[in-house]
Formats: sequence, C-alpha cells, structure tokens
Amino acid sequence: MERKLGFIFDHNKCIICNACVDACNKAYGNLNWRSLIVMPYGESKTALSIACNHCDNPTCMQVCPANAIEKNEMGIVRIRDDKCIGCGFCTWACPYEALKFNNEGIMTKCNFCYGRLAEGKGIPYCVEACPTGALAFGWIEKGEAEVDYLPPSEITKPRIVIKEPEIKESLKANVLHTKKEENYLGLLAFTIGSEFALGYSLFKLPFWSIVSVILLVASLLLSVNHAKRTDRFYRVIYNLKTSWLSREVLFSSLSILFYILSIVKPVFYYPAVVFLTAGVISSIMIYMLKSRPSWYKADTPVSFVGSIFTMSLPIVYFLTYDLTTIIPLVIILAIEIISNQMRSKVRTSLNIVSILLSLISIIIPEIIIIVEIMNIVSETKHRKEFYEKVIYYGLPKV
Repeated sequence: MERKLGFIFDHNKCIICNACVDACNKAYGNLNWRSLIVMPYGESKTALSIACNHCDNPTCMQVCPANAIEKNEMGIVRIRDDKCIGCGFCTWACPYEALKFNNEGIMTKCNFCYGRLAEGKGIPYCVEACPTGALAFGWIEKGEAEVDYLPPSEITKPRIVIKEPEIKESLKANVLHTKKEENYLGLLAFTIGSEFALGYSLFKLPFWSIVSVILLVASLLLSVNHAKRTDRFYRVIYNLKTSWLSREVLFSSLSILFYILSIVKPVFYYPAVVFLTAGVISSIMIYMLKSRPSWYKADTPVSFVGSIFTMSLPIVYFLTYDLTTIIPLVIILAIEIISNQMRSKVRTSLNIVSILLSLISIIIPEIIIIVEIMNIVSETKHRKEFYEKVIYYGLPKV
C-alpha cells in the first residue's frame, strides 16, 4: 500500500495534559478540530487524542456536492473555503465528528497544518505541542484503528495508527449516539413533496403537471435553506461523479423543467417522470450511509418508495373506484409495518387502521378519503422521526 501521511497516537505516553487541543485551538480560532477524550481504564484512566484521520476512503469528500473537499498526493484531505456551500452533508458521512462549521457557515477541519508543511515551516501544531511524543505523525502504509472505542474502520479506512495501552483492560466507551438533525424541515418537505409528486403524476391524476410543478418548486425552495451559504448554492451540482445530493438536485430540477413543458406538450410527461424517478432514487442513496445506522437499513428505501404509492393510490381509488388499487395499497402499507419492525408505534397504528379502512372502502368507497389523510400523516410523521432520532457513529463517550 502507498505510504501517506497519518497521525500516530500512543496511549502509553499520553499524560492527559490537553496541550495538543490547546495548540490547535490557539492556532485556528477555537474550532475544536482536535479532541482529547478521557476514558476509564481499570482503576485509572487513559485518553485518546483525535482529529481528522485523513482517511483512505474519505466519505466526506465523496458526498460533498460542491467538490469543496479534495485529497492530495500526500493523503491530506482539505476543504476549499471558497467552494463550500455549508450544506453539512459531509458531517453525515464522517463517523469521527471531525468537521466543524465556522462563523461564516463554511465547513472546516484539521488539514495537517498544510500551510506549515507545504512551506517547510514546521510540523502540525498539535504534534509539536505534545510534551511526551504521545501524538506523532509521519508516513504510514495503512491505518491501525480497529479498536473497540472507535467506529468500525471499514467505513472510511482512517489513516491513523493507535497504539493501545500495554496493560490489557477494557475501555468503556460508546461510539453510537442519538441526536436530532438540525434544520431538517426543508429536507422533509422536499423528500415528501417529490415522492407525492411522482406518485401523483405516475397515475396522471387531475392536473398532474401543474400539481407536480407546484409540489416540486415549493419543496425545493424550502430545501435550499439547508445550505448555510445560499449565495453559492449553484455549486450543489458540481460533483455528479460521486455525490448523490448533486444528482438529486440535477435530476429533480430537470424534472421540473419537463413538467412545465408538459403543460403545453403532454409528450414531455415521459422525461419528467423518468428524471423525477432518478431524483427520488438519488434521495434514497443520500441517506444510505454506514456512518448513520438508523438510516442505513431497509426501512429507508421502503419508506421513500412506499410514500409514492400510499399517498397516491387512495386518490386513484376515489376517482375510479377500481378495486384493483386496494390490493397494492394494502400490501405496501403492510410492508411498511414490517420494515419499520414496529419501532414507531404511531406509524404502525396508523398503517393498521389505514389497512382496515382501505378494506372497508370496498363497501363504502368514500372512506378512502380518510385513508388518504391518515397516510399523509403517517408518512410525514415517520419522516419527522427519521430526522429527529438519528443514530450515528461518533467519537467515544463514557
């Protein structure tokens, strides 16, 4: 394997003095790029000093829609300040919580003190400040960070070497945490809105082109607010090669164009639906991140695809009284219950009631209106929990 720069940390030399953290914050304005995590160790304690690991598989760089993150020949992963749109998606992909926003809404992180290295002015401040040599850096062939108190190294392949304590004692720390995603309402609106628009137009329901345009434009404008640097939002499609977010925005925007054209020329219906389908698939892939186990599971695609039909099939039945629409509706609602594994009691209850009412609507068709309302509530409620109860990999906590 090719040798690249990486940090080396030795538990046996660390005296928990915090000099590495202080030096980094002093040099870069208290952005907290480096953390010193103290953990119980038998009857004593030890600490782990960690920052960005300049991974061999930098998922932060892959998901960045603006091509603002780059990796050079030395293995240093850097963020270009002038390209970042402040969307925060890189933080979703990093299991080490290495990325931090500055006061200008631009993402920042450890860059190995690149300026000092490139100009030959010295080594990283954190390494220079360590009085015992517990924190070092150099050319290493591969990372060695497969320890119980860090996320699985297979996610990003971190290029850091950790020398564990010589005395074998279990370190008690948890790397799985739960949090609420900040500023998520625009994302919720766009995912639900695009799925509803796709289902509505798939079945060519009344005024399908106009309704789809309204849903897509309104929800897309709401989602723009997720980026802190809206003045650079045009860069969101700059990484079509690896970023599903870039693809989602491009495909969804193209679908809007074709839906508008379809108002005049119905033949544009076909590319509109194709591009919106690609946009919804891209939405699903955005959230399939190993760094976020609550998202990286079957319930995510089931939920995103299921809502396309649970919010449109009741309308189809109301307009046509075609009994063949009830069967797929009931099946999809049942699959959602199974994939959710009854984690959400509200969703499970709503879906069960929707199934029962859907069957009753065979006799009393008007009841399907209640089913439509309940399904919209169920899908929106479930998506809200999706963003508010995020289980993610992060730095160890005692």
